[in-house]
Amino acid sequence: MAIIREILSLSFLFVLFFSLVACNKDVVNENGEEKEGKPVKEKNVVNVEEAEKLFKDYSRELYTIKDPSNPPTFAEIAGNIKAYLTEEQYDAEIANRKFQLPEMVSKQLNKNTEVKDVKLEEQSKNDDGTIDYLYTTKFKVYDQNSSKIYEKEGEVTISTTNNELKIDRDWSRGVKIDGLDGGL
Repeated sequence: MAIIREILSLSFLFVLFFSLVACNKDVVNENGEEKEGKPVKEKNVVNVEEAEKLFKDYSRELYTIKDPSNPPTFAEIAGNIKAYLTEEQYDAEIANRKFQLPEMVSKQLNKNTEVKDVKLEEQSKNDDGTIDYLYTTKFKVYDQNSSKIYEKEGEVTISTTNNELKIDRDWSRGVKIDGLDGGL
């Protein structure tokens, strides 16, 4: 009887030891080193330079109007933007009619718009692997007679979906554009 208890005790310790070792190998930080807490796989780490590039490309697709007499339609902008967003964020932006704003600005003002610069400032790394940033987007509204630079500030969350960076949330304070009833 005592031998059976010892075998069971050793078996339990053996299983417990290997379970802990196996779990510990799944937990890594940005440098591939072990860390405590929720697992963050190395391939899912969001890099600031990659996040900034993603957000710049997204902003350019959204706000660039080269011909105000023939701006991209809501559907065209939505189609071009879809690759940058998670499915949930894409659906939210469709529901909020966000893709309609650049076309309205261009038509009401009869001016071109161009993204000049985007800056991200990291705010927090979240347990789910996403990163929150504050952003400033500088864009130019111009025609042959005038040109003005505007700054739009907001917050964005970047995540990794199927090994691709995606915008998981985009919220902005908006900006008042001269000559426009609303803002961007």
